[in-house]
Amino acid sequence: MRTTRIASHQAREVVAVATDADIREAQWEEDAHVEREEIERLLDEVDRELAEEEQLAAMRLDRSFTDARLAWRAARRGERAVLRALPSRWDVVELGEEAA
Repeated sequence: MRTTRIASHQAREVVAVATDADIREAQWEEDAHVEREEIERLLDEVDRELAEEEQLAAMRLDRSFTDARLAWRAARRGERAVLRALPSRWDVVELGEEAA
């Protein structure tokens, strides 16, 4: 069985570097560091999005109560205006006595 020989000096250096355990370990550590930075960046982005959604939900909740209060108050004002427009009992009684 024959093994191939690397004729080029530069090619031999590339193969030696690629198969060197220390260099592979350093490359693996560098790749792990880059991957960890990417994961941390993604986690920070998710945390920001969750905080924004929480703030938005709290604002919506506050506004929903405010809107309900405003709607209730508007209905009450409308009812009062209608009641004011109707003749009061005393007016009806007075009108009844005049007619008699």
